[in-house]
Amino acid sequence: MLALLAIAELCAMAPWFSASAVAPALAARWRLDAAGSAWLTISVQLGFVLGAFVSAVLTLSDRWSARRLVAGSAVLAGLATLGVAWARGPVQGVALRVLTGAALAGVYPPGMKIVAGWYREGRGLAIGVLVGALTLGSAFPHFVRWAVPAAQWRPVLLVAATTAVAGGWLVLLVPHDGPFAAPGPAFSWSAAPRILASRAVSLANLGYL
Repeated sequence: MLALLAIAELCAMAPWFSASAVAPALAARWRLDAAGSAWLTISVQLGFVLGAFVSAVLTLSDRWSARRLVAGSAVLAGLATLGVAWARGPVQGVALRVLTGAALAGVYPPGMKIVAGWYREGRGLAIGVLVGALTLGSAFPHFVRWAVPAAQWRPVLLVAATTAVAGGWLVLLVPHDGPFAAPGPAFSWSAAPRILASRAVSLANLGYL
């Protein structure tokens, strides 16, 4: 299960830096300056924050099957990445990158939830393997960009999009969300003070940030 989930996350996270990998080509095509090129990456981060916040408030990975959420989000990220390849201008391209980031918020955190549901002993190692896999996956477009001629920038986006869809399909091969999957409580703003008051949890969050 860990190998399958790691490969699925590696594939599904490919769209993350896909546009960043071909930023010089997109900048030339859309006549972007340095700040405009930076938005190709920044927009994904903003989309991810927005998507993660909405997902948390609506407790999507608790209401729905986390596997199906990951699969659907990976396909959406792939389609948005495909759209960037034929976007008519920077506004459309950046909007699609925001959508990509929001979709990947349905891949990364729910993926960790699935792994946690499959492991009780060795859970930290399992999540570490998953994070390593998705980190490699997000860097994958740079490898593709290195392997193809400089003029061939669209194939980089096409490969990232196809890889993401493949990752969505792979996660559906996992039979369920795990024998140790815990039922999620309803979202509550009143939990925030208790979370902030916990030194261990606050240090873990600050370390991640």
